[in-house]
Amino acid sequence: MDPRRELGQIRKHYRQHHRHVGEHITWFEFINFNSGSTLDDIYDEGNVGAGGKTYAKGVTLPVLMVTETEDTKRAIPEGRQPVQVVNAVMSIQDARDAGLNDPYEYQRHLNDMFFYDGRYYSVSMYRVRGRASDDVLIVVEGIEVYVDQEMPFDPGPETMGINDLPWPSTLPTFLVN
Repeated sequence: MDPRRELGQIRKHYRQHHRHVGEHITWFEFINFNSGSTLDDIYDEGNVGAGGKTYAKGVTLPVLMVTETEDTKRAIPEGRQPVQVVNAVMSIQDARDAGLNDPYEYQRHLNDMFFYDGRYYSVSMYRVRGRASDDVLIVVEGIEVYVDQEMPFDPGPETMGINDLPWPSTLPTFLVN
């Protein structure tokens, strides 16, 4: 068995799957505190008007699979705000091609954020899997973030538009008998 050939086959079928049914996320890399992001010394949040947590311009990453887990609690008057948890699987080669810095290193990406289905998520888990002479997949878990509420003095990630496409009113003709 040649690992390079196996890895080539994995990537070929991954891309074929993505062409047919794949989705994508928009990834925002956190800009390190020593090169752009700043926090208030006392309150540990962004300074009003300047500084705060900043993120690089978003890059689009194709994903193999995304699973969403809705919050099992209720939105109750006492103040609990439901948050969603998302798990995404993506190719490390796609992350490299998109320009992610050191996609094989998890520590660097634990402060990153991503955008999926009209919601922002902070990265809570970042795992690189499938070592076949090279890394194959990245598995990411994100917790929903309400940017306007949780990051009041931070520039945060760029604002993303939502493409709310309508559901088709009829089935495609090749499915109708």
